[in-house]
Amino acid sequence: MPTEPGNDLPALTIAKFDKALHDRSAFSCGFAPIDNFLKLSLTDQIKQGMVAAWIATADGDPAVLGFYTLGAMAVRADLGPKTWQRARVPDVPVIYIRAVAVREDMHGKRLGTALIVDAMKRCLGIADQMGAAAIVLDILDGGDFERRWKFYADLGFAPLGDADNPRRVYIPIATVRETLG
Repeated sequence: MPTEPGNDLPALTIAKFDKALHDRSAFSCGFAPIDNFLKLSLTDQIKQGMVAAWIATADGDPAVLGFYTLGAMAVRADLGPKTWQRARVPDVPVIYIRAVAVREDMHGKRLGTALIVDAMKRCLGIADQMGAAAIVLDILDGGDFERRWKFYADLGFAPLGDADNPRRVYIPIATVRETLG
């Protein structure tokens, strides 16, 4: 899906991952576990049905500028909003953004926002097909944690309330639909 550039962002294509078309070799977001996931684990996780991935490239250039992955997940109904508890189900279906990353030289150019908005739009379609109450992700700990926390909060994500994982945040599909739908 071609997207319009914003700020210093080149014209982008965000497309489903294709090992033959997307060059991951030079990608570095500055966080080795994510870099290694993209380069060493992504293909296997896709083959195993654990995630689906979308890759951002500049039009005509196969080098990966950024990416995100989506997977299915269920969270306990006692987490999140009270409406989940009133549904009287033990678990609530959500769409999990397992990873989102931007190449270091693209930081600050709004590519992360473009990727999350693309993911949210894609999640709306998924929720229409299978039902999902929210989009969930884990904010990585470490350097720049406060910046990442603010980034997701500004997009509407809120703490899920999971004492075992206080960095887990969510945004209701209904909110995404009101904002983007």
